Formats: sequence, structure tokens, C-alpha cells
Amino acid sequence: MSFEIKSSYPSKKKSLIRKNILDWYDINGRSDLPWKGQDIYKIWISEVMLQQTQVQSVIPYYKMFIDRYPNLESLFKASLNDVMKIWSGLGFYRRAENIYKTSIIIQEEFDGEFPKNYNDILSLPGIGRTTASAITTFSGNGRYSILDGNVKRFLSRFLSAEVDNSELNSLWELSQYLLSDTRPSDFIQAYMDIGSLVCKKSKPLCYECPVNKQCNSYPYQPSNISSKPRKIKIKEKNIWSLVVINNKGQFYLEKISYDNLWKGLYSSPVFHNQSDLMGWTESHKIKAYMESNTWKFTHKLSHIKFTFNIILCNIKYHKKVSLSDDNWYNLSDIDFGIPKYQDKIFNQYKSIYDYN
Repeated sequence: MSFEIKSSYPSKKKSLIRKNILDWYDINGRSDLPWKGQDIYKIWISEVMLQQTQVQSVIPYYKMFIDRYPNLESLFKASLNDVMKIWSGLGFYRRAENIYKTSIIIQEEFDGEFPKNYNDILSLPGIGRTTASAITTFSGNGRYSILDGNVKRFLSRFLSAEVDNSELNSLWELSQYLLSDTRPSDFIQAYMDIGSLVCKKSKPLCYECPVNKQCNSYPYQPSNISSKPRKIKIKEKNIWSLVVINNKGQFYLEKISYDNLWKGLYSSPVFHNQSDLMGWTESHKIKAYMESNTWKFTHKLSHIKFTFNIILCNIKYHKKVSLSDDNWYNLSDIDFGIPKYQDKIFNQYKSIYDYN
């Protein structure tokens, strides 16, 4: 621990900060979250889901996941497609792939038991320092603090420090230094709740903060920060998709291969441009079945706004078509993950062609 942190927050002051944070948590904290408890499996699932996703968005997906896979034994029986299906719509699909990879590692390297050692947890796919700390501490297997986005914002304002790589070590030191000895699990949850509910990105509720008297930025003013927040530039792209349907009303779906997006999910074939789409139809001998109309809709990811250009290909006969017989599905038969845009394709198709 650096001398600066210790001198700024001596024992008596540190104890007061801890007490104020925990007193606030006892009254205002989110103690009713569905993953609260010490089941390390459920904590792991929730912490992976919460990476880059807000609590309210995670809750329904978490409940569905745990209903389907209540423990490791049930997850061991799942395929990657099974995990992807239940994850569909939550986004950042690499997290689902990491859960599947981790389940295999646990079977092969940890005798089917989720590891309780911090370094072992940190070694698992998709788990960084904050996630490993949260899993270890919430499950009662250690005392580690965290530094997620909410905590980073809270502590950087508390210190009145610029948030950049040069300050991260100081924030980690302060986060760990203030951590409660007796209630570490409640304390790191309090950290996150204060950052999310009080020390908000814009219009923070400084007068409700339990440690505003010790905060170096109180009352926080955006003008205290020398540089304006960098706006995320949203890219706009065209994407082409071919909706292939046969005379039985079945759709042709395949595993997506598009710039590493939607990895592991299935959809109608997608292409970077119309030329690639036309080449694909020629190589699979289905160009003659294409319709001339093109439908369009927009679909947004966090950093990209796609304009989908959809062409229908209604195949009447299969004799000369070189498409795999294993890739045709009725809508009721889809038992794997599909992206949200594919639901839009299905819904638009049904509205245009009165599909039942």
C-alpha cells in the first residue's frame, strides 16, 4: 500500500468511510438480486452476464439460464448451441462461449468442481481481475475488492483523479484498502450500488452519497474534469442477407461468419455486399429462384448501425441445389441461438408473406 493512500486515509478515517458505506448499503443497497448468496456457480454466471451489461437487462436472462441450468452438472450436459440459444438477445456472445469453454475446463482440470482459489478462477476464460475478485468474495472464499466501471467512477471522483491508465493502480489500491474486513461481500456490492445509483455518470446525487464529506470532488461538477468525455463514433454499414426458403416452408440457416460478430449463432446467410451474395447464389445454384424485391431495416449494436438489405430466395425444387439438407428448419424446430436481427427477418417475412 502506497504511503499516499495510507496518509490520506488513516485508520480512523478509513473506519468511518467503511461504516458510512455499509450503513448506506443496509438501507439502500440492492440486496434482493436473484444471484445473491454464496453459490459460486450462480455467482459466476451472474458476473459473466454483468460484464458490459446493466443489471436490469441481465436479470431475466439470468433467471432463464438458471432455470435451464441450475448447477454445473446440468451445464456439463449442454452443447455450445444450447448455451448460445438461451443467451440469444443478451449480446457480447463471446461471454456465452467462455461459459461453455469454462464448463469443459472444470470437468477436465478441476474434477467437476468450480475452483475456489482466486488464481484458479482468474485463469478461466473471459475472467479478469474484477470478475475473479467478485466471484471469490461473494462466494465467501476470499477478500478481494473490485474496480468495475461504476466503482472506477466513484473512486476517481472520491480521489478527484483523472481516470486513465496511470491512475488505475491508485484506484485499485484505494479500493482494496477501504474494503471491509468483516463484510467484504456487502462492501463490494455497496461499491457497485453507490456507483450505479448515486455516483451516476451524469447528474450524480452527491447529496445522497454516504461519503460526500470525505469526497475530494464534493459537490461534483463536470467542469472539474479538464477533458470532455469522448463520444463513441457509431459506424454505419450495409449488410446483405439472403432469406432462403423451400417448398415445405423451411428456412435455410447456417452458422454466422461475419467479422467475428454474432459468433456461434445461426441465421440466414449474411454478406458484406451484394456482389458476395450473388456469387454465393451462383455457387449454390439457386440464383434462378431469387426474387427481385429487396426489403430493408436497421439494426443497432453498441458501436455499429447496420442497414440490412434482404433478398428472398424461394426454392421450388431441390434436385440441382447444392445446399446441405441438414440446414433446413421450421420456425418451431429452431433449438439453437439466433441473433436479434434474425427475429426481425422472420417477423418481416411473416408480415409480407402471411407465413404461419
